[in-house]
Amino acid sequence: MVAFVSAILYNSYMAIMDFVIIGAAVLFALIGLIKGGAKLFFGFFMLLVIMVGAAFISSALCPLFLESEKDGAVSYTGAAKVLMQPIGKALPSSGDFGTLLDTVVTKGEDSELYVGEITLKQAVTDHVPYVGSFIASFADKAAAPGVSLRTSLSYTATKYVYETAVWIVLVIILAIIRNIIRKKIYRFLDKNSAPSKIDRLIGLVFNLAILLVILWGAGAIVARFDDGANWAHAADEFMIKGAIAKPLMLNNPLLKLIHVTLPVPAAE
Repeated sequence: MVAFVSAILYNSYMAIMDFVIIGAAVLFALIGLIKGGAKLFFGFFMLLVIMVGAAFISSALCPLFLESEKDGAVSYTGAAKVLMQPIGKALPSSGDFGTLLDTVVTKGEDSELYVGEITLKQAVTDHVPYVGSFIASFADKAAAPGVSLRTSLSYTATKYVYETAVWIVLVIILAIIRNIIRKKIYRFLDKNSAPSKIDRLIGLVFNLAILLVILWGAGAIVARFDDGANWAHAADEFMIKGAIAKPLMLNNPLLKLIHVTLPVPAAE
């Protein structure tokens, strides 16, 4: 193992991301060894699983009662309109940005979203001062062809509000169930020495696996917004730079799920 690491360092170079990974690995390994697998699994990790699982459930559940589709046309329910209307009115209605928000978004032959003759990303970059280039990718993800940008943004904000409310309720319920189960397991480990030692070794391995998931998850989230030239592209370049970071982040299996290959080339 030492020879393998030495060969990597000899043939490559260390970058900041490498030291971040090494430092995090040491820290996570020590925490796993001290706390043990059970406390980790039913502690932060189980809470993380609950939070992520609740997020998937809420994101799948909320659209069912916020929108409906008939003959290819999407309509919004009363529950959605309750929040969409005040949110839409709160967005700017005057000036170039107000005009941009009220323009119907279309989808071009190149699969890009357009407002008028220019792409939505470029329009947001040009009309939103200071942070336009930063939020352009988010606006492009939220927009839907056939409706105005104001409607799309209002619905997206409304959906996030409902999803957050449902997520909070689910997390509370599942966390209570988790607490009941883990108390019984903790009592067993406190009374048995051998299983407790094995549990600590499992904790070390388990915590390193958690770190790997966190790194890959963060990499996938950033890569999803990478268009080859924006802030996400700069973040991707940082994360894949280094002797350890490059093979680790380029072989992220989550990238295959979102159909992204790093580095992302700049759009022509």
